[in-house]
Amino acid sequence: MYFYRSNLEIQENRRAYESMVDSNHVLVQIDRFMDWNHVYRLLQPFYSMNTGRPSIDPLILVKILMIQYLEGFRSVRFTCKQIQQHMTYRWFLGLSLHDSVPCHSSVSKFLRHRVDPQVWESMFERVLRQIHEEGFLSPDTWAADETELKAHANKRKRIQVVQTVVDQEEEEVLKLVNEKRRQHGKKPLPPQAAKERTKTIICSTTDPDAGLSVKHDPRGLFAFHDHRIVDTLHNLILDAYVTAATVPGHRVLMDRIERVQQRVGMVPKEIVLDAGYYNARLGRVLENKGMEAYISYRRVHRKEHPDCRSAQFRWVADDVYACPCGVKLTYSTSTRTGYHEYRPAMKGSCAGCPAAKGPKDRVFRVSVHQDIYDRMRNRRLSARGKVLRSVRPATIERSFAESKELHGLRFARYRGVRYVQIQVWITAMIQNLKKWAKLRSLQLYGLSLTYQM
Repeated sequence: MYFYRSNLEIQENRRAYESMVDSNHVLVQIDRFMDWNHVYRLLQPFYSMNTGRPSIDPLILVKILMIQYLEGFRSVRFTCKQIQQHMTYRWFLGLSLHDSVPCHSSVSKFLRHRVDPQVWESMFERVLRQIHEEGFLSPDTWAADETELKAHANKRKRIQVVQTVVDQEEEEVLKLVNEKRRQHGKKPLPPQAAKERTKTIICSTTDPDAGLSVKHDPRGLFAFHDHRIVDTLHNLILDAYVTAATVPGHRVLMDRIERVQQRVGMVPKEIVLDAGYYNARLGRVLENKGMEAYISYRRVHRKEHPDCRSAQFRWVADDVYACPCGVKLTYSTSTRTGYHEYRPAMKGSCAGCPAAKGPKDRVFRVSVHQDIYDRMRNRRLSARGKVLRSVRPATIERSFAESKELHGLRFARYRGVRYVQIQVWITAMIQNLKKWAKLRSLQLYGLSLTYQM
């Protein structure tokens, strides 16, 4: 049966700790502006109102988890032991001197079985909206990145699974290819039907949701990715989304930006990304949405002769390029893979070239998205791009470092994307509450660091 303590009872219990509680403790500051009534409304549908014995106050269980993630404690069991002997923690929970701390198993079952994971996202969104209402969020510049969370799974317990993948041709690429072919009097390519193929992937028998990552371990380990978006004004977390480690960030970025827009009703004018997001399709979508993307360059390793690299080719005229040896290459054809091919105007021009691999002439390929790459390069090398390039490590990278060093986000505490997402939501909410408490404390000294200051 649903049971909760009244505010009057909580205040009566807290009187015994008034002389022993640090008024500057972050938990005391969080308790002042956290909307606990909203938390009660979120938890009420998961309890029966008139059946069974009275339950533990669900707000106490939520606060215990907040203490765990705030202090970075390794387990709920250890957190409950610390609450027994820490007066500020007991004051925060509203326990009297004679009340016992709930059992750690009750907290674990509450987290995994009692409430829906969407409750934690709703709590995170509520805090974010309150911060936005006070004017601490900026719509000018955001930063996005992903970090790796080691899964709670043995990397040696793995199996090979055969999956069926459907390869579907991109309409936008085919449209750009056929447009070029029509300009040169070539027959446009017809649409190609989707093809099915099989591929073998390595899965964990302990946590099938985790993906195999070789980023930090050549032998591979199972991990998750935390895709995060932060505000560069105060480094507040706008979104945190968990996927398997095999999902790159450029595939989910636009969906997450739209999710943030639903929460706070705004999209950024500029977004700063690292080299993992260097993708022409993502750049085109961001431009269509009116966002300027500053993306670091990702070097593509190619086996090319040092005297005849693709980067050394120069544009001479429309559909005419010149190689470092002075040979002119003209348009030949456009392929389904999304490349325009250029070959020497006269066959055999590359016969004496030191980079020639045989009797055949050199084929120079240009992507159909080359205009996007050029604009991305110009933004990256601009004065604004160089400034944001130095700002990004102090925002998104610092946010990840704080999560891992102070709040225990280096490893996944649970198994499965569903429960790892809960860990990420609580961690992101705690970091925002800490920053919000600091910004509010500065207002007491006359320093209001809002966006419209």
